[in-house]
Amino acid sequence: MKKIAFFILGLSLAYADLFNLSGGFGFEQQNIGGYVKSAKGKNYFGTKSVDFQNDPYTGYFGLQDKTKPYFWIKLTHSIPFVPNVKFQYNRYETSGHSDYIASNVTVFGKVSVNTILTDAETYMSIDSYDATFFYDFDVNFGNIELGVGLDLWRGHFKIYDNKTQQYKIDYVGSLTLPYLYGSVETLKIKDFSFEVDGKLAKVGEKHYYDVLGAVKYAKKFGIIEPFVKAGYKYKETYYNDENDNTTKLVYKGLFLEIGAKF
Repeated sequence: MKKIAFFILGLSLAYADLFNLSGGFGFEQQNIGGYVKSAKGKNYFGTKSVDFQNDPYTGYFGLQDKTKPYFWIKLTHSIPFVPNVKFQYNRYETSGHSDYIASNVTVFGKVSVNTILTDAETYMSIDSYDATFFYDFDVNFGNIELGVGLDLWRGHFKIYDNKTQQYKIDYVGSLTLPYLYGSVETLKIKDFSFEVDGKLAKVGEKHYYDVLGAVKYAKKFGIIEPFVKAGYKYKETYYNDENDNTTKLVYKGLFLEIGAKF
């Protein structure tokens, strides 16, 4: 029995040296910004003060800021040439009311608002499935991660006209965002470290940015290292098509996260 116990212990230590699993769960502010615009009109995603009597070409969807949970898991290892992997899930969901939505505007380059709406309910949700493949490098000031990834968005956008009691838009679609990835975490000073992550994609006038800065507190207990992280996130997607229809969608805000590394 002792031999079996020592064998299992040795196997566990070897596994711990070969693989590391970490994960986190947190809440983030999703303060919404941006707009959809064409040559003839513009609507802001959030609540905006507009003077439609003097400027009938500018309106707003009235979508509200929210705070939502998210989670991620990451597997790192020491196998040569094989990338590490991280998966993260975020859900962005919000609704609102608008007293003025301008017409002749295309949303996400897919569906159009063809008439002025003066009493409308709006809704938007995005499920983000984000997979990152990366290599990590220890440097004299900390650790660097470099790689690539894919962020798959599945979205739902609705506009309901209270006057006609009809949906003017009820669109479901998906979008795949490939990106370059980089992360820097400093060495710990009294169990505190600083972290900066960035994801970037740019093709012509289209771009995607997802960046965060954070302070992290982590303390190791045996093979487990729990942590707390707090910081600020900024995510921006910008799309422009050949017909000069533009969508700029921004989410930003503070976040707080707990997790552990094994």
